[in-house]
Amino acid sequence: LKPLRPRAAPSTAGALLPLPRMKDFVALGRRAAEKRRQAREAARAARAKEQAAACRPAKKAFTGKLSITADGLKALDRQYSDQKAWARARQKEEAPPGGWPTPPKHWPPGVRVDIGRPLWWLPQGWGQGVKTTCAARRICFISPEGKIYYDKRAVEEACGTKFNSPPPRAQLTQSMAWVLSRAKMVIAQAQTFQRQTPKFVADEKLFRNLSRHEQSFLPPATSLHFAVVSARRAADDRGVRNITIVEAQMRVAGVRPVWYVDKASLAAYKALGLNTKVGGKLVPARNMALNDAAKLKKACVQVSDDIMSWTYFKGDMAGTKDIVMANHAARAADRLRISPVAAARFLVAKMRAAASGSRSGGPKIAGVFPLSNTGQAFSREGTSTEHFILGDFFVADTCPVRFDPKFTLKEDYDYTCAHLARFGAVLRCNRMFIAAIHETNSGGAVSERDSSGDREREMIKQLQEKWPGVFWKNPRRGDTQVIMSWKRRKVAP
Repeated sequence: LKPLRPRAAPSTAGALLPLPRMKDFVALGRRAAEKRRQAREAARAARAKEQAAACRPAKKAFTGKLSITADGLKALDRQYSDQKAWARARQKEEAPPGGWPTPPKHWPPGVRVDIGRPLWWLPQGWGQGVKTTCAARRICFISPEGKIYYDKRAVEEACGTKFNSPPPRAQLTQSMAWVLSRAKMVIAQAQTFQRQTPKFVADEKLFRNLSRHEQSFLPPATSLHFAVVSARRAADDRGVRNITIVEAQMRVAGVRPVWYVDKASLAAYKALGLNTKVGGKLVPARNMALNDAAKLKKACVQVSDDIMSWTYFKGDMAGTKDIVMANHAARAADRLRISPVAAARFLVAKMRAAASGSRSGGPKIAGVFPLSNTGQAFSREGTSTEHFILGDFFVADTCPVRFDPKFTLKEDYDYTCAHLARFGAVLRCNRMFIAAIHETNSGGAVSERDSSGDREREMIKQLQEKWPGVFWKNPRRGDTQVIMSWKRRKVAP
């Protein structure tokens, strides 16, 4: 038998090969692009890993042992994860006016009296202190015998009882007394309730957003009369905290405002160390502040007692009808945390510059954007001359216009219309915002509202009768909110 020879492959000479199809080229390009993308991601991950390794401190085996620092403080060698909390706990604490309270004689050394809120469950005769030998100022509890305990469970074991019942009325009264005492202390130090000093950007950074013409009208702080309209807040825990925030921001900025309060609350406000004056209810207090400013020949700055902060958005000043673009512009803008004094001076400069070239007298009132929707604000021009001026924060130049006493609510809507009717314009800065607590805190204008909303509906009816065509109910926010459009005003022939 002869071995089989392998069959030769057929010759392709002279034969036409099939041409590659377009989808083959597309698939090949996609595979190549995917490989390049994977290579870029791998290189990026490698660089990030190298950077993280370079920034990461060398690994250390924590022993958990106690050591004494050069300052005589006790420190535990253990790992922590929150760098900010670690640094905050070790900030140097400022002593209250008059120094730290003297601890009782039976207290052990290295413990001072804690000036924080007393814990409701701590038994009578026990003390609440702070370890001065601990870098983090650990809270501790001192028994009548002088022993130190560090948590509630240890105190329960020492007393042989559980502290699970709600605080009695006497302890709640004691807690409120502590709130008032702490508020008086922090107000004297120009601090918030948490004993923090408010911080703002430099005023010049805000004033750079004024034109040269507007800067020529920039007033000094001494030419402004700052009035805080408040009522029935000094007896409420949350209201007292808000009072300290507003007063601290004013004092840090270099002014001491006048608090226009109701007669029944005058003693409570004075006890906090505030510059107070009886103003009566909301509208009479507002008019009294305007009259006092006119006597002093100053512009009046009216402030609500629950404003947490003032912010200016430095961005594109051109309005756009596209809300998506407006939201992008708001997110891209620089946010400046400004003081209330700088905000008032900024508004006065803009208002007086606009009035300088007006034949009808120009605007005599200026305010901020009334909502917190920054995108909606950026859908408008930087300033507007016929929109609503919010009563929570505004400046008013000397003029005869006053608040109408018949409006117990919605009085700022009527006041805006009165200025538009008298001077033809107002000025609202649509890049300046305030953060305030609206309609939820006790006291103030909230006490004028009723749960059914009948009073607000009555005020809306009076607005529509006094200014026909200007107001109609907001279909998106219920029948107790309105939309204002001065262009739609119907003037009798």
